[in-house]
Amino acid sequence: MSKYSFEPYYKLNMKNIIIAAISSIFFAFSGISDNQVWIHANFPSSVYSGDQFTVEITINKMSLKHFAEFRQKLPKGFTAVERVSQSADFHFSNQFVKLVWLRLPRQAQFKVSYDILVDSSVKGVFKLPGQFTYIYNNQRGNVYLNNLQITVHPRGQSLDFNKEIRSGNIQFPPTDSNLVQCLRIKPFYSKDQQSIIVKLLVSRGVVNSAAKIEEQIPVGYRASLIESGNASFSFDRQKVEFIWNKLPIKKNFEISYKLSPISFNPQLPKINGSFMYLGGGQIQSSKIIELDINQKRNNANTNINNDDILNFFNDSPQNN
Repeated sequence: MSKYSFEPYYKLNMKNIIIAAISSIFFAFSGISDNQVWIHANFPSSVYSGDQFTVEITINKMSLKHFAEFRQKLPKGFTAVERVSQSADFHFSNQFVKLVWLRLPRQAQFKVSYDILVDSSVKGVFKLPGQFTYIYNNQRGNVYLNNLQITVHPRGQSLDFNKEIRSGNIQFPPTDSNLVQCLRIKPFYSKDQQSIIVKLLVSRGVVNSAAKIEEQIPVGYRASLIESGNASFSFDRQKVEFIWNKLPIKKNFEISYKLSPISFNPQLPKINGSFMYLGGGQIQSSKIIELDINQKRNNANTNINNDDILNFFNDSPQNN
């Protein structure tokens, strides 16, 4: 009897042998193009350190039946826990989530999901690339998720600027580069005194998601765009809207629009607005704070002659 043992360090059961054998096929065939097979990921755009969130993956497999694998690379400090696997073997190892099917579910489209626990020490912006690999006509096909990312905010970090308001220390750009805020400079007359300029100062801080600004305009004014900041602009039923599918790369930027009075009104309009965005996995909303500051003389004229404005409206073609 030899003193050396040839017993392997671990034993593969038959299922694992089959998986390993089929996986090796992936390196023997080139990928194919099948535009009908697709995957979609759904999870929050931002969370806090120490949070738990759910990733839901929708897989449109069409008529595929046999071996397939979904994998996603997670950053350090992220841990995945199985939820709904749809008959797949779920694994989490070396920061990879893997769901492996020897035989795919019967339905053409199905969903899988898992929870991700974020360590309390994690913060920043992270990419979460994913890939669905399958066998079709004895060849390998791949569908990729390349543009997925999530922002992790430090626990306890303020995502609004209420503390700045209370302290009276409102600045643009803010002293805290992670702060999210939207300020409105008190509306002022244009140089030609024929319209009113509304300028908004936006600091997106750590937020890099979809966002919207809504401003309620008093009756008697029409709004038109000056500077959008890459947002879509609309004015309907006395409401101004700026909508971003994703906020600009620049952290601090200005947007503006002008108000054209429909009839003579020497008073500056009072506007109510809010800034909404995705933060911590939920829709956050903060009131837009108006700052009463002196505009430079080349941007505004505070010495307005009301008779001149009245004469302008009396002479305007829209009143003839």
